[in-house]
Amino acid sequence: MDGSTGQFQLDPSKLNAADRREVTQFIANEAQKSNIQSTVHHLADVCWKKCVTGKVSSGRLDRSEETCTQNCVDRWMDANLAVLKHLEMLRGGQ
Repeated sequence: MDGSTGQFQLDPSKLNAADRREVTQFIANEAQKSNIQSTVHHLADVCWKKCVTGKVSSGRLDRSEETCTQNCVDRWMDANLAVLKHLEMLRGGQ
């Protein structure tokens, strides 16, 4: 353990092949989780700015804001699904 930072120092060259694969997979999983969290945060920010026009004082959105946010999320999901289907089609066509 590094006394100045209180963190363990890992020398990847000392890991066996199975442990290196496990660490690599863990890092890839964490990067994917971070990417998903970033995307959800961006979506929430976009839909909030687009749909929430007033002050949320009752702890709930009003009916029009709620409808707008639901539509915003639905359209975002539709667009992403269309892009993924198109990319899958392109990949299959190669």
